[in-house]
Amino acid sequence: MSRRGKQQRFEIGGFWLSQRPNSPAWCRTWFDSQSRQTRRASLGAADFEAAKLELAAWVQQNAKMDREKPQAVLLETILVRWFNAVGRLQASAVPNRYALAKWSDQFPGALVSEVNAASLRTFAKALHGEGYSDAYIRRIFAIGKRALNWAVEEELLDRAPFVKLPADGEARSRAMTMMEAAWFIRAAADDLPHVRLYVALAFGTAARPSSILELSTFRQLDFEAGVIDLNPPGRRQNKKYRPAIPMADFLVPFLVSVPPGRVILFNDKPLKSIRSAIERVRERARLMIRHDAAGRVLAAWRAGDKSGAAKILQQAKEMADAMLTVSAYTLRHTVATELRGRGVQPWELSGFLGHSTGYRTTEGYAKNRPEHLRGVVRAVSAYWSDLGALLGGGHLGPVVNQEQRSSCVLPSQLPKGIKPLGYLVEPNGIEPLTSTMPL
Repeated sequence: MSRRGKQQRFEIGGFWLSQRPNSPAWCRTWFDSQSRQTRRASLGAADFEAAKLELAAWVQQNAKMDREKPQAVLLETILVRWFNAVGRLQASAVPNRYALAKWSDQFPGALVSEVNAASLRTFAKALHGEGYSDAYIRRIFAIGKRALNWAVEEELLDRAPFVKLPADGEARSRAMTMMEAAWFIRAAADDLPHVRLYVALAFGTAARPSSILELSTFRQLDFEAGVIDLNPPGRRQNKKYRPAIPMADFLVPFLVSVPPGRVILFNDKPLKSIRSAIERVRERARLMIRHDAAGRVLAAWRAGDKSGAAKILQQAKEMADAMLTVSAYTLRHTVATELRGRGVQPWELSGFLGHSTGYRTTEGYAKNRPEHLRGVVRAVSAYWSDLGALLGGGHLGPVVNQEQRSSCVLPSQLPKGIKPLGYLVEPNGIEPLTSTMPL
């Protein structure tokens, strides 16, 4: 009986399957034009169907491409190559993989040329049907578009189909009310020092979580000029622009006590995420809200005000449940919303938040002298002061161990009027919350 390799043939992209004598393993086989010999490389599969898949995957990722026509290249090939070369190396590797999987599911076995306006409309409709938001659908489209444009830049394709991004959805609008923010800060006051410091910076800078976690004393904190440069030395600015902003006065007692290096540390190590800490604080705030309401509900009930008791209970339940939606980004949105409500102009707020104005050269000039943002910081300080009034003036309490860190602050680093830590009076803590009703 003739060998299976002679009876079955599978070829793709100039490569085909074959078997060596006395070996069940299928090989990737090709003709080497330089040596004018047929060469083989084992695929490690003895099953013909499995070998076909292995060969197709290898060709997809490795076959030479030189400005190929869109009608001659599988879309999957471009998606896989972009992810392996670029997407998997990015901080957003997991979202990238998930978005590309959506493209693969929608366009199984499709050629690049099959990506057009009609097929993209069908794609968007399918994603809407799965319950995805406009903003998330736009992100999925953007990642696929990035992969296609990359293929042109790398000269894998001679051109890429135009991918029109769907209209963006409404911006994430979750922002805490004044009372919710006060409860959150009160809950954070009972947490670890690095969490209290993070929360203070979040309210004082409205920065993105990554900007705060990567903040360092090295050339980023200038007490003399009163400036916080949120962009670390050596980091190139990108769409997530990190501005230099004035340092709010209430942040000084927190920051002067920080030793050289990363500002946010836990067990002497930088953090990659603050998510678990925020979840812990919001759960504590939720319990505090419920405990506080319990006493007021009981008092109203004993006074015969049953409708008032029901109203208090309902309001507390709504506020407690709302705390479950708080994330690290909610702090940024909360401050931004509050500042806009206090009359801060959009262009000033954009500069403070790091939203690009389109004038990158001008933004570069403003790096070391962000005087135009002083009004924004005054509004931030007023907001913090108003929160303090709700909290009874306590805010977050002391952040660091004074004895451990006092030697780490150089007198030359301190602004005028700031005393060394040995003489510094830190913010007072808040009174512990006591409930009038046992759990």
